[in-house]
Amino acid sequence: MDEPTANPVHPAAPQVVTALSGPPPLPGAVPPVVNAETAPETPSPRWSISAMIRRAVRRLDDWFCGDGRWYLGSAAFHALAILGLGLIAATVPAKLISNDAASFDAAEVDRSPPAELARFEVGDPLLDPTEVNADTLAQKKAMPIASQPARHYDQSPDFEDAGGGIVSNLDAPQLGGLGGLNISGLPGPAGRGGVGIGIGLGNNPGSGGAGMGFAHRGKGYRDALFGAGGGTKASDRAVGAGLDWLARHQTTTGHWSLDFHHQCRGGTCSGSSPIRADAAATAMALLPFLGAGQTHKAKGPYQQTIARGLAWLVSRQSSDGNLADGAEKPMYAHGLATITLCEAYGLTKDERIGYAARQAVVFIERAQNPETGGWRYKGMTAEYSDTSVFGWQIMALKSAQLAGIPVSTAVLANAQKWLRIVATGPYSGLYCYQPSREATPTMTAVGMLCRQYTGLNPKDQGMLEGKSYLMQNQPGTSLMRDCYYWYYATLVMHNFLDADWDAWNRNMRRVLIESQEREGCASGSWDPDRPTIDAWGGQGGRLMMTAFNTLTLEVYYRYLPLFQTELLGLDPAVNMGFVKPAEKAPEKPAEPKTEE
Repeated sequence: MDEPTANPVHPAAPQVVTALSGPPPLPGAVPPVVNAETAPETPSPRWSISAMIRRAVRRLDDWFCGDGRWYLGSAAFHALAILGLGLIAATVPAKLISNDAASFDAAEVDRSPPAELARFEVGDPLLDPTEVNADTLAQKKAMPIASQPARHYDQSPDFEDAGGGIVSNLDAPQLGGLGGLNISGLPGPAGRGGVGIGIGLGNNPGSGGAGMGFAHRGKGYRDALFGAGGGTKASDRAVGAGLDWLARHQTTTGHWSLDFHHQCRGGTCSGSSPIRADAAATAMALLPFLGAGQTHKAKGPYQQTIARGLAWLVSRQSSDGNLADGAEKPMYAHGLATITLCEAYGLTKDERIGYAARQAVVFIERAQNPETGGWRYKGMTAEYSDTSVFGWQIMALKSAQLAGIPVSTAVLANAQKWLRIVATGPYSGLYCYQPSREATPTMTAVGMLCRQYTGLNPKDQGMLEGKSYLMQNQPGTSLMRDCYYWYYATLVMHNFLDADWDAWNRNMRRVLIESQEREGCASGSWDPDRPTIDAWGGQGGRLMMTAFNTLTLEVYYRYLPLFQTELLGLDPAVNMGFVKPAEKAPEKPAEPKTEE
């Protein structure tokens, strides 16, 4: 088939428009008319190389004259803007451009491997009160033993060499709420905690102020509280040895683990636990350092130990505030970690810690079961509750209030539901794990402490019923040890600071001091299996026991005794917000007679 030939142009023939290179015509422009005779030939491939170059140059020129100048101008402007912002940022101090959410993973935390610590010799020291501070903690060697009779401490308002009591020179103290929780519409102490003490950063106890509840751990208040509460030099040496063991078993990354044997030196300590709960272990290990008044801001032998632990803990917090770091029972770990951050913030006012602590408190508030007022393992509001998890969350909220962190009064008021649900006994003074269970000493101690924090009168019939129950289950009176129970019950009994406390304290102090390890790598810790098995040894192991027992021996100055404020120089006639106390302890109801 022949190739078609071009038709001659006729005036009436249709015009042929060819598309030429270049930008599209402007609106309204008339396109050029080209006929077959004047149309250029189709270029051959050989000739197209130079034509393509010219065409490319022409297109580039056309693009620059059109949209290109705007794109290039914009790029140049943004480059100059970014350069200017960089120069400005380089001249502004870092603290002026930081925000509240600044990470605690700061440069001042030393990341180098910690120096190997010398073992703390517990020894058999003098019985007089002492003070756990940077100087005494650095004294690893036990002092020579000297003969000295044991001193007993009573409730004398004047501190005497052979007596007890407390020294107080507070003038017209401002009651900061006495360390209780402020619950709207319920009887109980108000405010954020503390007894007439300010933030307590100096060497004096302070007066008035916001009533922050941690100032008594520092120098000034501590000596008097220690002596009046029944502490001895032997108990503080035990605390020092416990801190030493904990510090020696910290990992190089700053956290602690229930399976700690990789950190042992000069032998392996028994009693490790396979449970993965590093956040809980880290929180438990840090609390005794904070309880002794040591912080990441204070120059002490464990400053870097505490800083590393806090940095690790904060770095594991999720965006919703959860601190559990994947623990099997997250609310246990989260509650403990929240207490730790609140105490660290309350002692230092470090906002890097405060931000994380506030987020953690909000997480607890959101996790409360609205129907029961309690908490359970997973932190879901639909879960049922148990008294054990409940206790750690209330402790965390109390610590938050003592640190000046806002806590929802609605959450605290709602928590009363759970205490009523699990209360049992003739006067509702005993507590069980869940409503279907029997009352136990451990859960009774947890429930009583929560009721004390919410302002229940110390002479309430239920409070006295629970107290009597605890006194029937003192340390050393059974074959099985229970560090968890002893910790909570010691806090409960210390709040009374009466004759029953004196009896409880002597037993607790003796059992813990005598059972503390004194040899090798384990020196300063407590064995979960010897001299008798501890009820929690299989779960928490040696680390949990060492942390809790050390905290128990810090009870004299860690928290203020809620029910003995007159010993602190306060007027006993001042209305403390409690309901009218009972005149005497309740008598146990007579057992119903059965026919023989």
